[in-house]
Amino acid sequence: MSDLTRWPNISITVKVRDLKQIDDTIDELRGIMRRIRRLPPEAPDDFAVNQQEAFIKTFRKLSSTIAGVGFFITSLSLFVGGIGIMNIMFVSVAERTREIGLCKAVGAKRRTILVQFLIESGLICLMAGMVGVFLAYPLSQLLARLLPTSLSLPMVGISLGVSLFTGVLSGFFPAYRAALMNPVDALRNE
Repeated sequence: MSDLTRWPNISITVKVRDLKQIDDTIDELRGIMRRIRRLPPEAPDDFAVNQQEAFIKTFRKLSSTIAGVGFFITSLSLFVGGIGIMNIMFVSVAERTREIGLCKAVGAKRRTILVQFLIESGLICLMAGMVGVFLAYPLSQLLARLLPTSLSLPMVGISLGVSLFTGVLSGFFPAYRAALMNPVDALRNE
């Protein structure tokens, strides 16, 4: 016990099995340290009891802020990407008007044309998502040397699913426009 009074800059780590006991443990530690340091009841503590909970709360606040900013940037990127895919699909429909008219003239149903363009827009986004995953994996491996990161298989699946959903959603209006085309007007288009 006398070693603690001779070396004032010593650090002691205490782990609590149950978080419900943390307040009782802190009170008990304060009492023990006051006795070791021979502090009278009216004297202030000349030591500090640091809890990891404060650090954890700060870290969680910071994490939630970073997650919120990341979610906003991701949402904005998906929105802009969706508009890009929609424009690509509108151009595709405009360039393939004769093909659409020919398909409808031979008996293709509206649903068939709609599904064809939805599959096309979905595959464009899915391939872009795959490129993103193939670029993200080596970057996450490099970043793992500095920070604890991982690229889990469920997250890859979710990201590819979101890419596919974005493609289908973005391609719906151009596909619907293609499905509603009149075959005679589409075949006249040059």
